[in-house]
Amino acid sequence: MKRSFGLIVLSLIVIATGLVTSRCSFEDTTPIPMGELDSLNLLTLDSTAFTLTVADKRNSYLAVVFNPFCEHCQDEAVEIRNNISKLKDVTVLMISSETMAEVKKFSERYELNNFRNVKFLYASPVATYKVLNASYLPHMRLYDKDINPIEDFSTTTSVEKIMSKAKN
Repeated sequence: MKRSFGLIVLSLIVIATGLVTSRCSFEDTTPIPMGELDSLNLLTLDSTAFTLTVADKRNSYLAVVFNPFCEHCQDEAVEIRNNISKLKDVTVLMISSETMAEVKKFSERYELNNFRNVKFLYASPVATYKVLNASYLPHMRLYDKDINPIEDFSTTTSVEKIMSKAKN
């Protein structure tokens, strides 16, 4: 009797834990269109196609084209990291044409890989130039909540200046 009671209690604990955990970690993974960014055919660091989801929706989006070896890009990464709290309502898409391994190292070196609103992605250099006209690095394009372009920034730019252009 005690054994079956113990099994019932244990089963209830497992079920309750499962229910609580699934509710806490639920994210809406419904894809949303990315406007002109769709034509970049972005890949995540594990080489799967990147799609923006409802869970990624924010008031603004910032596409940052960078090269891990570029000093100005490294400075921009420090600027973003030091001001990440000001970017809480922005999804930051860090886009590079370097190898996935180099992009991953960069994300870890500047400690940007653990923020839910920062995504590290790969795009071909030709597509990046055609879509974003990125001829100087870092090149950034700020988008509104509907992913309409607001403004471009070339070279290192303060988060404060970028956010001053964001529409709330």
